[in-house]
Amino acid sequence: MQAFLAVLVGGLLTIAGGLVAVLATSRSVKSQWRNDTQLKVSTEVLNALQKVVSRINDLAYLPDKEGDDANNAWSALVASVVEWHNVRHAALLVGSPRIVDLLQEIDEQSESLTGRARTKQWTLIEFRRERDSLSRLAADFLDAVRAETGWPPLHLKSLTWIDMRNTDWPAVDAARRIGNPPPPEP
Repeated sequence: MQAFLAVLVGGLLTIAGGLVAVLATSRSVKSQWRNDTQLKVSTEVLNALQKVVSRINDLAYLPDKEGDDANNAWSALVASVVEWHNVRHAALLVGSPRIVDLLQEIDEQSESLTGRARTKQWTLIEFRRERDSLSRLAADFLDAVRAETGWPPLHLKSLTWIDMRNTDWPAVDAARRIGNPPPPEP
């Protein structure tokens, strides 16, 4: 009888231990999946945002805000905004309330920046100042994602948007190479 009880108790403990292991593994796998998904979607968010900023730059540097060049720049901006919204929606599905708030702020800032880009022809330095708040929000987003996935924040002041198509870029690049960089950002 004792042997039977010992086998029964041993079997129950084995089953219980297996269930605990399955539950613990399931939570760990689910957590890892969420972190991996968050990182993948967040990378796509930052890539799409870079495209939006690049297209806003194209519009901002145009001397004439009417005509074919402006229409082409606007069409390219609209296409990049559609991509931005698609990846933003994916990030809203897996993001925490902090991530969702930052995405909303980034979206509002990019819309505001688009409006300002349409008001006049901007220089590289002028428009860089205009988009500073968006760059700071993007850095905050990056830190929030890192914190959520268990990585330490980088504490960047902002993310830098580079646009090689800007007509000011060759002059800025040449000035840097000869030791005469443009004025520092405020």
